[in-house]
Amino acid sequence: MSITYGDYNLSKKTKLKDFLNRKIKRLRVLENATHSSAEDIKKQFSKFATQPSLKHYAKLSRSFFNSSTWIAKSTFRLIRPFEPTFSDKVAFLKSEQSQYILSRVREKKSISYKRATYNEIFKTIFLDFEVSHLDNTYKNISKVPKIESSVLLVSGILNEIFTTPAFERGAQYIKENYDINFDYCPTSGIQNNKENSLMIKNHIEKLLEENSPVWFFTFSKGGVDTLHFLKEYGQDFGENICGLSTVASPILGSERVNHKIFQLINKIHTLEKSKAYKFLDQHFDVLFKDFQKSLSSDFQESWFQENFSFLPRNMFYTALALESHWYESHIWMVLTKLFFQSQSINDGIVDAERALYPDYFQGINLGILKGHHLIGTRSSDYIQEALIEAHIVFLNYLGLLR
Repeated sequence: MSITYGDYNLSKKTKLKDFLNRKIKRLRVLENATHSSAEDIKKQFSKFATQPSLKHYAKLSRSFFNSSTWIAKSTFRLIRPFEPTFSDKVAFLKSEQSQYILSRVREKKSISYKRATYNEIFKTIFLDFEVSHLDNTYKNISKVPKIESSVLLVSGILNEIFTTPAFERGAQYIKENYDINFDYCPTSGIQNNKENSLMIKNHIEKLLEENSPVWFFTFSKGGVDTLHFLKEYGQDFGENICGLSTVASPILGSERVNHKIFQLINKIHTLEKSKAYKFLDQHFDVLFKDFQKSLSSDFQESWFQENFSFLPRNMFYTALALESHWYESHIWMVLTKLFFQSQSINDGIVDAERALYPDYFQGINLGILKGHHLIGTRSSDYIQEALIEAHIVFLNYLGLLR
C-alpha cells in the first residue's frame, strides 16, 4: 500500500535547530565508527601478531577495509553541506490517520482492517521511529515494551565479507536502550540450506540453556536458511521459538541465480568428470553450485509449496520486502541492477514479490519499505534501530512477541 505525504512547512529557526541537531547526531556516529573500528583493528592485529597466518591476515585486511569505509562514509555525512529534509514524513505522521493508528497501537486497542491494513500500521510505526532518530524536534508516540524474547540474528549471502552480522548495529542499540538481549547464528553465507540449518539447530540448543525464548530476525538468505531449519527441527523446540521475521529474504527464491550470466559461467560443470574438477570439488564448492541451487526460484518456490504445511504453526511469521531505484542504492547494488535487470520492484538483489509470503501460507506480510539490499551493514546510514523497534512494537501490539 503506497503512502502519500502531505506538505509541512518549518520556520527558519526550526530548520536551523534541526540542521544543528542532525550534525550533532552525525558527529556521534563518526565517534562511534572511529572507536569501534579502532577496537576491531586492534583485536584482529593482536590475533595476527600472536599467530601469523593467511586466515588472520585476511581478517585483519578485511577489518582495515571495512573500518576505513565506515569512517569515510560517516565523515562525508558529517561534512556534506546539504541534509535531507523529513518534512513530508512529519506531515504524514501528523495526519489524522497516522495519529489514530499510533494512538490505537500505543493503547493496544484494535484497528479494523477497513480502517488500516497491517502494512499501513507497520509502516506508520516505522516512520514514527525513523523520524525520531533523524529529527530531534519530533517526539515519537510509539514506545518499545520490555520483552522476554531474545533477538537472534541470521545473516545472508557472503556476509563473511563484512565485519559484523547483518543488523548487529541496530540490535546493539536495542540492547543498550531497552535491555533486550540479542545474539547471532554463525551460519555460512555460501553454504547450502541443509548445512546452515544444522548450524542454527546447534546454536539454538546452546542458547536455550538460558531458558530465553528466541525471536528470529533474519536477513536475505538467512531467512531461507531459517525456514529450512524450522521445517527440519522446528517441532523439537516447541514454544522456545516465538517467531520468525524476514527482511529482504527470497522466500520464493531468486531469479538472479537463473540469469544467463550464471548459466554461462556454470558451463564449467560440464567438466565434472575431469581430474582437476574432481579435485577442486572435493575441497571447495565449485562456483557455489549448492549455494546457487538453494536460492534458485525453481528450487525454493517448489520447496516452499511442498513444505509450508510442515512448518511449526505455534509461532508467527512476518516478511518485509525492500525496494530502491538504482540512484538510491549502494554502489554494489547499482552494479547488480545493471547486470541483473528486472522489471519487478527490487532492492538490487531480491524481487519484492518473492520476498513476501504467498496467500496460501497466511503469514503476515509487512509490505515494502524503501531500502537497498545492504541496509544491514554496519556502515549503512539506514536507520536499522527504527526497523527493529517497529517490529517489536508491531508484534507486541498483535500479542505475538512476548
